[in-house]
Amino acid sequence: MSAEPLIWCDGALMSSSDFHVSPFDLGLTVGLGVFETMAAYDGRIFAYGKHYARLVQSAEIIGIDVPDRGLIEAAITEVVMANHLDNGRARVRLTLTGGVNPLHGGGKAGAVIITAVETEIADGDRVARLAWVPHVLNERAATSGVKSISYVEQLLALRYARQMGADEALMVNTRACLAEGSMSNVFLVKQGVVRTPSLASGCLPGVTRQLVIALCNELDVAVEQCELTREDVDGADEIFLTSSLREIQGACLLGAGAPVVGDVTRELGRAYRQLVRKETS
Repeated sequence: MSAEPLIWCDGALMSSSDFHVSPFDLGLTVGLGVFETMAAYDGRIFAYGKHYARLVQSAEIIGIDVPDRGLIEAAITEVVMANHLDNGRARVRLTLTGGVNPLHGGGKAGAVIITAVETEIADGDRVARLAWVPHVLNERAATSGVKSISYVEQLLALRYARQMGADEALMVNTRACLAEGSMSNVFLVKQGVVRTPSLASGCLPGVTRQLVIALCNELDVAVEQCELTREDVDGADEIFLTSSLREIQGACLLGAGAPVVGDVTRELGRAYRQLVRKETS
């Protein structure tokens, strides 16, 4: 990758140091915007169609225009190649801002920004330690389920967990039910059944979450989307997290003893990596 990363913004490839955003852009002033984080393997984006579909859904909810799917896909490829990320794995972020527009809505489209940086291949044996945090996710919020750039609550939850010595935070919703990790979706395994909070919990509709549920069905692994409590987490045989960059990662509660990756988690991890290879090879 070049010493000065190249980015794509509104149709042009440029140095990241040359990029600027208007001080009146609603993405900057009030956090109005959406984003997607995707993984590129040897220069190819995995599950791009699902990421784009979620981007459109999120953008529609908060009233932001989304560029053509093909244009965005071509721009992502351009950024990845310009930064010489065609070998190994890269973290690609696509951001759409609210633009210089009135607070009450309307106006022109905001900025479209694409970045790509090198990132490590996920370690299937590394187990994440989890900590409960006091931050509550509001499942009834207007932005529930939206991949919004207003990410302060999740960031504060993550920082709280890190201060406790954990790797990731566990967040509950207003009903005190498990919702998600601060940067991930959460799955539990109990007696061979995989369970994850339903979208009614307020969790983000993760792309990897969606793929894991599909893999469970293909592998004849029982899977449920349901309401889960702290007691369910405490009593789980296995816990794992999902996101585009962590893929499928085994997890355990902080202080729960020697961390291990469970058999179901390992099986799904292998199946997920096969899926990645099939789509990106």
